[in-house]
Amino acid sequence: MQYPPPGLSRLGRLDVILVRHAEAVTGAGWEDRDDERPLSDAGMRAARELAEELDPYGLTAIYSSPMARALQTVEPLAQRRGMEITLLPDLRERGTSAAARADWWSHLERSWTNPDYAPPGSETGRDAQRRALRALDLLRAHYPDGGRVLVASHGNLISLILQAFEPAVDLNFHMAMPLPALYHLEHDGIGWRVMGGHGFVETAAVN
Repeated sequence: MQYPPPGLSRLGRLDVILVRHAEAVTGAGWEDRDDERPLSDAGMRAARELAEELDPYGLTAIYSSPMARALQTVEPLAQRRGMEITLLPDLRERGTSAAARADWWSHLERSWTNPDYAPPGSETGRDAQRRALRALDLLRAHYPDGGRVLVASHGNLISLILQAFEPAVDLNFHMAMPLPALYHLEHDGIGWRVMGGHGFVETAAVN
């Protein structure tokens, strides 16, 4: 078991439920407005179902990417509980240019083999991962006594978060993520670990 350095008190356990957004609209007209893409009708239904699925979980706070599809995914949950949603810009999806999105599959494959690769006008996987981890560390600092926070974000960014703690997470894992998807992280007072979620075997939490 790990212990904090002498003279430092142990932080309380913080649970983070990462939520990949539900299905968003696609097609012509959204190439230059990716940030604004809303949920599809099926995505809205899934968001309402997600709010019901999470009923057994007590939540300290709800955070979201400012992108419409992530925010709309957790709005039914927030309304159901009478809670506010705090936007964190660093939870936005990995930045890509409209030109890159036209051939995104080939760029995505290359970025998973080389984290420092990015097409022109886009963000590298390493840079996206670093800002996502900064957001997690911000939450850790904001809740020193622990709690459980829900964090709505995006598939590519969540995959990069998970890879930071589970190096086996790869492109195939990313492509297999459903819409929406849930992943459970825990900070035990010393460091982060993945406790479970789609594609992982659930691990019993240690009190």
